[in-house]
Amino acid sequence: MDKRPTWDETFFDTTKVWAKRSSCKHYKVGAAFVRGKQLLQIGYNGPPQGVDECSDVGCRKEVNGIRLASGSGRCIGAHAEMNGIVNAALNGVNLSGCRVYCSYSPCLECAKHLVNLRITEFIYLKKYKEEFSQIEDLFKKVGIILRQYKIRRK
Repeated sequence: MDKRPTWDETFFDTTKVWAKRSSCKHYKVGAAFVRGKQLLQIGYNGPPQGVDECSDVGCRKEVNGIRLASGSGRCIGAHAEMNGIVNAALNGVNLSGCRVYCSYSPCLECAKHLVNLRITEFIYLKKYKEEFSQIEDLFKKVGIILRQYKIRRK
């Protein structure tokens, strides 16, 4: 029996490593954009370039340590999927028709951009419950596979 990790495991390991770069105290998210067995681009959540890291200046969704907003309402950070798309654009990498592996299911805003990117599949580890049914409906309507990956026991 082959003891090497599956391709899904390999790409999720990649997202886990890049998620460690996030300075968000609520979510550590990594995203890997893949075509076939080729990693095309990565992204992780965090503030725009040149803006102070949340771990340095505090979470904008909190006042005196109390969380005021759920979702991404007051958050200054860009989501892992969006950072991956922007990095690809800056580097001339075509992501059209790829699969996306991500720590969490997408928010509705990211989902709309992923539809326009014409991804074929979005594979996630954890469900981000807000807006999930809308995202399921949207992806189903345009033929994008949305699946939760179950980590296999060793």
